[in-house]
Amino acid sequence: MQNPKAGFALALLVPALLALSISEAGAQKQSADAARAECFRQANEAAATVNIANPSATAERNARGVSAYRECARRMGIRP
Repeated sequence: MQNPKAGFALALLVPALLALSISEAGAQKQSADAARAECFRQANEAAATVNIANPSATAERNARGVSAYRECARRMGIRP
């Protein structure tokens, strides 16, 4: 039969390890969210540089924004 002290130690260790892994996953998600927010900010800046008076401004703004977002996401290591 198993040692009761070992079983007790295991019962205390498993929840602690689970809590540690959950908090680490939360930190990774938060950093990914921060990276995504930074990429959106850069994409908006790139799109804002297009001259609005241009008849094809909408397509150009979209193209520059998407390009800037994808480039930033690649640099940050997140999915676009």
